Amino acid sequence: MPDATCSIEGCEKRSFQRGWCPMHYTRYVRHGDPLKLTQVSPNATLAERLAFTGWTLIVRRPELGFCWEWKGRRNADGYGWTSQPGPVKNLLAHRAAYIEWVGPIPDGRVIVRHRCDNPPCINPAHLVLGADSDNSHDALDRLRVANGERAGSAKLTDAQVAEIRTRYAAGGVSQRALAAEYGVWHQHISRLTRFQKRKTPTNPRI
Repeated sequence: MPDATCSIEGCEKRSFQRGWCPMHYTRYVRHGDPLKLTQVSPNATLAERLAFTGWTLIVRRPELGFCWEWKGRRNADGYGWTSQPGPVKNLLAHRAAYIEWVGPIPDGRVIVRHRCDNPPCINPAHLVLGADSDNSHDALDRLRVANGERAGSAKLTDAQVAEIRTRYAAGGVSQRALAAEYGVWHQHISRLTRFQKRKTPTNPRI
């Protein structure tokens, strides 16, 4: 008697368990459905890849509505990754979402920014084009960077900075004298008193 083939229509592999081949039986064990795909086709479009991996609805900033958090692989910064056919194999998921649901991204140093400040989000309503400098401003405005006294190179606290500015503005003390007292270079004092450094208070830890 010849070996039976898989009972799934169009599959000619040898039957293994429950009338299914090993591949379809494994899908059934893992997902409860022998037809559920476990990997996206190499020739899948961006839309198919985004739909295959899926997302979870999360509220991060209520005024913006739901974030669509990428359920696939992410990089060290929390941004989702997907793949695509062609020479450039890997693509950030939120860039793929922008391309597919909003439009093409111009050539050059153009990034896709998150209005929700949530790296894995792929909700097109939360995505906007910008430049690297916009991202830096976003990080500072949204308290994501360690600035001021929390920065690794900081030598003075916010209180000391405020005291230096007050004392210098009142007169009677030089920048060199303040530098010697606080243990920094006088150029540092000069930039502080002219508000070229430490323009904003230290961001709180979040």
